[in-house]
Amino acid sequence: MFSDAIPDPALLEAWIAQSGELLLLTDRSGLPVWANASLQARLGPLDGPLTALAADDGTRATLEAGLAAGALVPTRVALRDGRFEVRAGAVGDRLLWTLTDRTRETALQAQATRLEELLDMAQEFGRLGVWERDIPSGRGRWDRHVFAFWGLDPRQGTPDYAAAMSAVHPEDRERLPVTVGDLRAGRYAQRYRVFQPDGRLRWLHSQWEIRNGPGGVPDRAIGIMMDDTESYELARSLDDASAQLKMAVELADIAVWRHDLRSNRMHYNDRAYAVLDIPPRPDGLSIEEVRALIHPEDLPEVLASAKRALQNDRPTDMEARYRRSDGSWRHVLTRRVVQRDADGQPLAFLGVALDITDRVRAEQALRTADERAALAARSAGIGTWEVEFGSEDVERWDEQMFRLRGIAPRDHPPPREERLAMLHPEDRARSLDATPEGLASQRPARYEFRVIWPDGSVRWLASRSIPVLDAQGGVRKRLGVNWDITDGKDAELARQQSAVAERASQAKSQFLARMSHELRTPLNAVLGFTQLLQVEAQGRRDDARDAKLRHIRAAGEHLLSLVDGVLDLSSLEAGQLRLEAQPVDLAALVEQALPLVAPLAERHRVHIRRDDVRGVVRADRTRALQVVVNLLSNAIKYNKPDGEVHLSSTLAPDEVTLVVTDTGRGLNRGQLVHLFEPFNRLGVESEGIEGTGIGLTITKALLEQMHGRIEVRSRPGEGSTFAITLPRLHEEPASSPSPLPELPARLARRHGQLLYIEDNQVNVLLVEELVRNLSGLDIESVGTGADGVARALDLRPDLVLVDMQLPDFDGFEVLRRLRAHAATAAIPCIALSANAMPEDIERAREAGFADYWTKPIDFRAFMAALESLFPQRAGTA
Repeated sequence: MFSDAIPDPALLEAWIAQSGELLLLTDRSGLPVWANASLQARLGPLDGPLTALAADDGTRATLEAGLAAGALVPTRVALRDGRFEVRAGAVGDRLLWTLTDRTRETALQAQATRLEELLDMAQEFGRLGVWERDIPSGRGRWDRHVFAFWGLDPRQGTPDYAAAMSAVHPEDRERLPVTVGDLRAGRYAQRYRVFQPDGRLRWLHSQWEIRNGPGGVPDRAIGIMMDDTESYELARSLDDASAQLKMAVELADIAVWRHDLRSNRMHYNDRAYAVLDIPPRPDGLSIEEVRALIHPEDLPEVLASAKRALQNDRPTDMEARYRRSDGSWRHVLTRRVVQRDADGQPLAFLGVALDITDRVRAEQALRTADERAALAARSAGIGTWEVEFGSEDVERWDEQMFRLRGIAPRDHPPPREERLAMLHPEDRARSLDATPEGLASQRPARYEFRVIWPDGSVRWLASRSIPVLDAQGGVRKRLGVNWDITDGKDAELARQQSAVAERASQAKSQFLARMSHELRTPLNAVLGFTQLLQVEAQGRRDDARDAKLRHIRAAGEHLLSLVDGVLDLSSLEAGQLRLEAQPVDLAALVEQALPLVAPLAERHRVHIRRDDVRGVVRADRTRALQVVVNLLSNAIKYNKPDGEVHLSSTLAPDEVTLVVTDTGRGLNRGQLVHLFEPFNRLGVESEGIEGTGIGLTITKALLEQMHGRIEVRSRPGEGSTFAITLPRLHEEPASSPSPLPELPARLARRHGQLLYIEDNQVNVLLVEELVRNLSGLDIESVGTGADGVARALDLRPDLVLVDMQLPDFDGFEVLRRLRAHAATAAIPCIALSANAMPEDIERAREAGFADYWTKPIDFRAFMAALESLFPQRAGTA
């Protein structure tokens, strides 16, 4: 202990000067010598050295340093339960310590600092900033939050009022004071948008107060500003989600309803009202009105279902019948869940429903429960699933979800890894199962994917799902549906394949048309000049020359038949071949066909034997002859030397069968399978037997077009039998044409002028020779469409022959220009072209050509047409 007495009077004045302070006198080791009453009252008894008062190690070290130095500059330290500012100085061999109590000041500073931190946290959390502006100068001060809202760097300083206004969205400026001079005292609040320097748009909400200065003029504005951008974007996102949900509901034809447990009223979407056949009502229906619509037998189960939903909060399914206004009943499958508030109290039932009336009616037509279940799965086709999130996630699938994947229903859905394994590898990335967090997404999901069934088949499924949020905005569960869209995908694929096939068919038609034109053009010269030479040889009675020319003509006509065969096959495949059904005498048809194959039979040393062929069939005469000639040609070509071909027929009440049997090489089972494939010669390509491999293909297609059929029996080494059957007619046929086409005779002299528009000089020479030598008509030729039109205007011919492919423009343009002039509008025009495709012929006739003659020119038809167009005048010879 120490005394309050001061032994040294010299120190008294120093202590008096320090009145009001806490004073302590210690020796150089820190032991107290004296303390004033204020210090003892504040710090309590001083029973030890000064360092014993230290509240922490830092303070102890500071005091020890002061004792060692014999002095201490003002320093803040912690002594016992307070904060003090302490300083020390030497007084003789002692130290005088002066203490100023800073405890309250320190506490207030700490409180102020905490309040600033809390304010800053509140601003950060609430996206809140504060600002002020000097109105006369326009200068302002923003805190860092306001700078962040506007996307500006605080180091650049607060922008002036005009600069700040320039960043405001133009549509919102009119709601704000345009200049500083427009500001008036008062409190204000406004929402507006600002553009940040990078172009992003922020939604801001500002409240401010304008205060007047001493002169009653506004001189200062202070305010707070809040960033509402996230709220606006969240609202927009919710609007999008609502729109997507509505679209999904409408697409799936789902009825949606809500039973408000407080008002006891039911609210429906439009689909639900349509099922009930009730006009939509904004205020919904009372629960009594709804229960009156439920079938009495189903009402107890409906009430029990609602009770179960309240008890377990799990989705509850039930089926009930509802009466419509016309008295009919609709079967409705409903799934409901209870919606609760934050305290767990039920607010409403939320439900979806499907009108399953058609499915139920179909089920009722089946005999067993198994059949009913199978039909329900096929007719509904929708699988539903849900996931509830919690400490342990709960997943549920209905039975259809398993069936959509080709597996038997289980008590629990397959785990995520197994579900991914069921998906096609290319589709796994887009599935919600692609990541463990996928199902917990807050966005609706809609996508299509493929599943691989256990048997290896692939099915397309569609998926739609939505999250259900809790009161805090977290995902509480996800609800989803799957259904099979394989048929739609297959139909789309079929449409695409059909489009590809159509393009291929068009390309093939263009190729065939070009091929036909390029082959028929030289054949026109070969066959045309051969026939002209034959006419000369027959006029001179030069039989040897005529025979040689016949061989040339036969070869040319064979080549033409090959071209026609390819065109026939194309027309048959496209369904464009036109047939003229008429009564055809089968015996006369055979009589006409035999001379055509006689040279071939003689060359191969094959004998043709014919029984009594009888019967009249309904067929196209030309095509029926083509069928018989093809069968006879094959029987001869693939026969053996000194072999035989036998023809016979059988009659039935409604059909006639012509049988062609040969003693040739025969066909094995593998060859019979591919017999009617186009361009398949069954392995005889290298044997030197002429043919293209399309004859039997055309034969079969022609017979089917004429409502007939062809059958084949064959054994290797023994020969083959082909039987063709056609519908039988019980009437006499028209007279048959001559079996061998004869060259036309010269026509009696006729008068008339022809104009031939053709750029191929060989074709020009042929037609001019034919017209002048056999008809006596006058003919003139030009090589271009333009020259042809001009010459027709000058010449006024009686007939214009037009090639369809000219160097300057086509035959259609020639016809159009001739019809446009009154002087040539009535002159008949005939197309003369190597384009022999049926669509070309039909198009020309529809355009207005009087006729369409194909190259090579058929002399008999050509001369017959001229004879018809230019009849012999009386008195001429």
